Amino acid sequence: MRWKLSFAQRIRAGAALAVVFLLIIATNLIDKNHFRIVKENLTTVYEDRLLAKNYLYRISRHVQQKKEVLQSADNDESGELHLAINDSIGMFMDKFASTKLTERESLRFESLQKNIQALKKFENTSVTSESITPEAPISTNSEQYFEAVFQDLDALFKIQLEEGSRVISSSNQTIQSSDLITKLEIGALIIIGFLIQLLIFLKPLKS
Repeated sequence: MRWKLSFAQRIRAGAALAVVFLLIIATNLIDKNHFRIVKENLTTVYEDRLLAKNYLYRISRHVQQKKEVLQSADNDESGELHLAINDSIGMFMDKFASTKLTERESLRFESLQKNIQALKKFENTSVTSESITPEAPISTNSEQYFEAVFQDLDALFKIQLEEGSRVISSSNQTIQSSDLITKLEIGALIIIGFLIQLLIFLKPLKS
């Protein structure tokens, strides 16, 4: 038995199918945008948080090494060690600066740069100066400089954790939104399919 559709039924069926087609396209575009956001967030977590945290750790280790060398009070050997350590610190500072920094992060990093420069200036002065008295050894005088550097590093470590958590939270929200849209799409397709059945097989009322 062949089913004959009236012109009005064909129009309604075609309109319903067009709605389904547009819904699928719109959902695919939304999913594509969500995928792009998640991909960017994952890249940010790795390049701007995990790598940045590693750079900060390296800087912290070299600063601690610098402190130990300074406390050794052997100026003949410490000079070359300070130069090598300063080169390493400078390298990791440049790498950290190349990551994407937030406004708060940039301000704290500027403070770190200034405090490290102040520490280097103190070292250059203390190594060649004879003004340091036995009652006030180099390690005691340098403590305030190291304290300032470590405070900046601690603050930057904290920012890495906060920003990493924020980016991961944003990715989770994007994934949840994508899941919700997928469920809504399935529900809409079921409803539209049911309506198409009604439009096709329901006989029009006679006037």
